[in-house]
Amino acid sequence: MSIKERLFSLAELVRSWIFANPKLTVLILLAGIGFFVVITAQALHMTSTPNFCRYCHPKDAGMGGEVATWEKSKHAKAGVSCLDCHAQPGFFGYMKAKISALPDVYREFLGDPEHKMHVLMKSNDPAYAARLVKNDLCMFCHTDGMNQKIRSERIMSVGHAFRKLDGVKNPDFRKSHSLPDIMTEGVRSTTDVDPKHSKHYEMGLSCVDCHLKIAHSGMVGYKSSMDICFKCHDAKRKEGKKPPANENCIACHRQADRVTPDKPIVMGKGDRAVSFKHTTHTKAVQCGICHTGLFGMKAGETKVTFADHGKDKACFPCHNGKKATDWQNCNYCHTGMSGPKPVKMGKDDTAVTFKHETHTKGMKCDSCHTTIFPMKAGVSKVAFADHGKDKSCFVCHNGKKASDWSNCAKCHAKVPMPKDIVYKPSDAAPVTFSHDFHGSAFACKDCHTKIWPMKRGAPMKMDPMYEGKSCGTCHSEKGGAFVATDCDKCHIEPKKK
Repeated sequence: MSIKERLFSLAELVRSWIFANPKLTVLILLAGIGFFVVITAQALHMTSTPNFCRYCHPKDAGMGGEVATWEKSKHAKAGVSCLDCHAQPGFFGYMKAKISALPDVYREFLGDPEHKMHVLMKSNDPAYAARLVKNDLCMFCHTDGMNQKIRSERIMSVGHAFRKLDGVKNPDFRKSHSLPDIMTEGVRSTTDVDPKHSKHYEMGLSCVDCHLKIAHSGMVGYKSSMDICFKCHDAKRKEGKKPPANENCIACHRQADRVTPDKPIVMGKGDRAVSFKHTTHTKAVQCGICHTGLFGMKAGETKVTFADHGKDKACFPCHNGKKATDWQNCNYCHTGMSGPKPVKMGKDDTAVTFKHETHTKGMKCDSCHTTIFPMKAGVSKVAFADHGKDKSCFVCHNGKKASDWSNCAKCHAKVPMPKDIVYKPSDAAPVTFSHDFHGSAFACKDCHTKIWPMKRGAPMKMDPMYEGKSCGTCHSEKGGAFVATDCDKCHIEPKKK
């Protein structure tokens, strides 16, 4: 008997059995359909859980860590899982998402891993994220109007709920989680900023434009930051466009005392502390003048340093004597400061003590800062070699603007007269140069820095002397002192003990 004849014979037996047992046949058929429905429902459940999604997103953070980051979000704590946000509400929206995900399953096992990472990286783009999570998905839970509209237009279930989203009914769900209706009630009463969700929605913005990564930030209690607001509002202000730029704070802040807080910001310590008051400044300027180009919108993140004074940053684009009080009027801001402390340069009893109070009687701070000395303690060193040059103290102390630098006692409490310099040539007796002797007859500037540099170790040679240089400037027939050829005057053998 052929295979075809056998199949016809088997079919005839089955048909005969069905006609002989019609009731049993119906029961078997119903049982088969029920078994198929149960298996299908369980399969849909199993493949919709975060644990199933973890097979393709197994990492703890970053790209591929979408499940791990979701677990730290408020959505996870509320039981809102993957298919609640990544599929449209209703039975058909759910089934459409399951079917459209089949190519992703195929690519996970047989596709290129680089393609997967390329797709995941696109989630950082708000425009792409808006196609994955549309506004009506967010508003289905967060508003009453959208929830009731969608529920009235779609089949939400077929007698069995496959996910949490399809069982959400507002206002009951919203109130049970202490959520405001973002379209009619604004933000929670515990905050002072109303982002005006309805207005932004009418302008065509997507929820993810401001709340990107809210379920996948990996942060517990993640909230949208004001920096996101400024991406649009600062740009609008710079373009001269509206809606309001960030300086129109009242448009968003509900309470005026939050806009102009009475509590001052104290910067610095002790008698040098500065107490900044918003109430004083907002009478004259708008918030956008300072925020966020000069100061961040986060308490304590901006530090105004001593070195910032006089620069075009922090307080000083305005406090320059043109737009607002001059930063050189120290006591205007540092109300408890009598003035900078004396600066000590050098060591021991020959050190120089610089007093600001002496110099500010005839000059302003910017005479020295920051062109000559930076506004930072300890960074400026006045070297011995600087004397007589057009730098540091000697820009003024040149005998024209201020006392001559060669008047050592004017600055040095004890004149640091250099020690004798001994030269030991190989072919003659040593020479001892005495600063004491020469300093009693000449001023320092007679030699320094025209003849000798202000630096130890300058070479001493005879030929330049004979040419009227170095010591020969004076020790010559024209110089007036004994001539350099009178060797015994300088080359003296030391006395034997």
